[in-house]
Amino acid sequence: MDFKPPRTKWCHITLSTYRRRQLFKIAATARFCERLLRRACKTHGWRADAIAIRPDTVHVLLEVPRTTPRDAVVRRLRAAAARAVREHAVCPGGRRVFETGHWFAVLPSPAGVAAVRRHLSRVGGSQ
Repeated sequence: MDFKPPRTKWCHITLSTYRRRQLFKIAATARFCERLLRRACKTHGWRADAIAIRPDTVHVLLEVPRTTPRDAVVRRLRAAAARAVREHAVCPGGRRVFETGHWFAVLPSPAGVAAVRRHLSRVGGSQ
């Protein structure tokens, strides 16, 4: 029997706002950011399973093709979230929106995916 690796991987990404500013404390900005993130994911052929937006962080549970580099995923998500903040005039243009660091974990098992999904639903996520 041949072993075929899965075509996709599950990722949990967390982006923190610069200096932990509470950019997403306005519900309309958080909803707009979530819509932009979902649209950006769909454009790239990714599946955003759960998104939780807290006042100073953005969490995403995402299924992407196995060959997609983590830097590409983070760069595209960060750009979509920053665009939401700027379009809502929460953070003036030219100012940093996110810290340069981020949390990125590839989830190796269905149990891990389920655990992250539950966690994001508890911290204010949507599915």
